[in-house]
Amino acid sequence: CIDKFELSAPNTNLQLVVDGFISDAPGPYTVKLSRSRKLVDFTPFSTVSAQAVTIIDNLGNAEILKEIDAGIYQTNATGIRGVIGREYFVRIETRDGKTYESIPEKIKPAGQIDSIYYNFEQYNPESGPTQYRFRVFMDARGEAENENLFLWKLIGTYKVITSPKLHFIRDGELIIPDPRPCSGYIWNRKTLTLDNVKPCECCECWASLVPTSPRVSNQEIVVNGNFKKIDVGIIPVEFWPFWDKTMVNVEQISISKKAFDYWKTIQDQKAGATGLFQPAIGKATSNIFLKNGNEEVQGLFYAGAISKKILFLTAKELPLGPGIIPPPPGLGPGLPLKPGDPPPNTFIIRESCIFAFAHSTTQKPIDWN
Repeated sequence: CIDKFELSAPNTNLQLVVDGFISDAPGPYTVKLSRSRKLVDFTPFSTVSAQAVTIIDNLGNAEILKEIDAGIYQTNATGIRGVIGREYFVRIETRDGKTYESIPEKIKPAGQIDSIYYNFEQYNPESGPTQYRFRVFMDARGEAENENLFLWKLIGTYKVITSPKLHFIRDGELIIPDPRPCSGYIWNRKTLTLDNVKPCECCECWASLVPTSPRVSNQEIVVNGNFKKIDVGIIPVEFWPFWDKTMVNVEQISISKKAFDYWKTIQDQKAGATGLFQPAIGKATSNIFLKNGNEEVQGLFYAGAISKKILFLTAKELPLGPGIIPPPPGLGPGLPLKPGDPPPNTFIIRESCIFAFAHSTTQKPIDWN
C-alpha cells in the first residue's frame, strides 16, 4: 500500500529573492528580483518590479539600474565599476514603500589563474549511445596576506546561426511565409517574394552552455599557497558547441566570508542532494535585510575581483576525431557533416537565434576571436 506523506516545510512564500553581483571587470552588472514560493506551489516564476534598484559604494558613488526585463535590472556598460579596496551594497526600494539593503561587501584581490587544461572523457549513460566530454581543470594561487576565499566558475560560450527569414505560419493546408522582423526580410504579397530591407539582427548569436554549479575554494587542497588541479566543470561534446568552437572561460572570484558561507552551503546542498542519506546541511543565509523591519529575505548581493583565463576547444582537440560529434537534434546518425559546415536544409532553424537558444545574445563576447 502507499501512504500519503505530508512534507512540513517553512512558509517562505512571497519572500523577496535577490541575485546580484558587482566586480572589477567591465560591466554591465545585473540584479535580479523575484518572489519565493512554497515547495508545493507550481505557479509560474514570480518576478518583482521595484521602484528603484541602486548600487552604492562607500565613497558615495551610486548608480540607479535600468529594468531591462521583468525583474531584471542592469547598470550602464560604462557606469559604476567595482574597485579593489572599496565596499559595495545594493538598495532596493519596492513599490509598496519598503526599502531593502545588503551588508556592504569589500572587494579583495582575486589572486591569479596560472593555467587551465582538460582531460577528454567518454562515458556510457544508463540508456543511449556513448557520450563524450572535456573535463576542465585549473591551477591558481591567492594573495599572501588574504583569506583567499574564492568562487570558481566555468562559462562555455559557442556560436550559432539561424534563419529567421524562413519562419512561416500555417493556414489550413497553406504555408505562409512569416519572416521574423529582426531577420531583415519582409514577405512581399504582391510579388510573392522575400525582400531584404535591412541587415539581420538575430541570425548570429553566442549561446552559453548550462553552467556548471560554482565551486568555492577549499583550504585543504592548497599546496604551498597554490591551488592545484581544481575541477571546474565539463564541456559536453555536442553538435552546436563544436560546429565552430567553444570558448572556455574560467574565473576565480574573490568573495567575502559571508558570500563564501552562502555559496558553500549551496554547493553542499547540491552535492548532498545526489545521495540518499544526505546530511543536514542548513540554510543559505542572505546578506540582505529590510530596513526598519524584520522581514526575512532570500538570495545574495556580493562583490569581488575577477581573475580569468580562456581557451578555445574545437573539433581538432577531439582525440577520436570529429566523427564522434552528434548530429543536430532531430537528425539521424550518419549525417555527412564536418565542423564548420552549415546545417543541412533538413535542419534549418526558422527562428530568431535569441529565441531558439537559451542563454544567448547577439553581442559578440569581448574575448571571442
